[in-house]
Amino acid sequence: MSTHLRLIARPTAARLHRVLPATTFTRELLIALGRPRSVVVKLAMPLILAVPLVAGGAPTFWAGMLLTVLVAMVGAVGSGVTLARARSNGLLARLAVTPRSPSRIVGGWVLAAATIDTVQMLPVAAVVFTAGTSPLAAAALLACIPAVVLLTNTLGCLLSLLADGPGEVLLDVVVVLAPLLFLGGLFTGIPREGWRNLAARADPFAYLHSAFTAALGGTPTFGSTAVLIAAAVTAAASLAALAAVSRSLLRRAT
Repeated sequence: MSTHLRLIARPTAARLHRVLPATTFTRELLIALGRPRSVVVKLAMPLILAVPLVAGGAPTFWAGMLLTVLVAMVGAVGSGVTLARARSNGLLARLAVTPRSPSRIVGGWVLAAATIDTVQMLPVAAVVFTAGTSPLAAAALLACIPAVVLLTNTLGCLLSLLADGPGEVLLDVVVVLAPLLFLGGLFTGIPREGWRNLAARADPFAYLHSAFTAALGGTPTFGSTAVLIAAAVTAAASLAALAAVSRSLLRRAT
């Protein structure tokens, strides 16, 4: 009887760890929920940057730039390092011999990571909205954040395929993201014409920067309608790329 009562009294984290996940998506979510302290830290850390920027009245261009870099780094690092570690410890090799398709295995993993990262960025969006954001600008930002998070998680998945370990993924993320952020005009703005203008129009980070700038009350390069369209295109392209790279990732794991 006493043993039964002790089992009932175990914390929620222990119960979550005893659940057998049916998919990699469920597995990653259960792992995250089973570490409540980690969840609190992940939600609080971005606010350390966002709150001073908004409360201090930082210039909207630079505040938008820093917040865009934050979203980019959170997505790419988390998924890339986790998948590289899973390949190193043999977990991906074991998953590769299961009857599930590669897109379901890797896709579920990356989609779970993107979901967690998006939730992590929602408090940042809430802080930004205190600047007096219009409904259309708020909708554009809320659509663009998950789209770019999905893109960066897919990029992290690709980099984990090319890297030899978690440490190398961290270096590769910086090397790849830096030029993409530059081409998006985050550091110098977007020229009115020329090849860099064309590059920025094809760069999802440029639209996320515009979404943050507009939400903060600044003058964005791209309007909210353009941001919404770019978010839809970015999400669709990311899903297609994820499906394409999944088989190669599992093949390398074996």
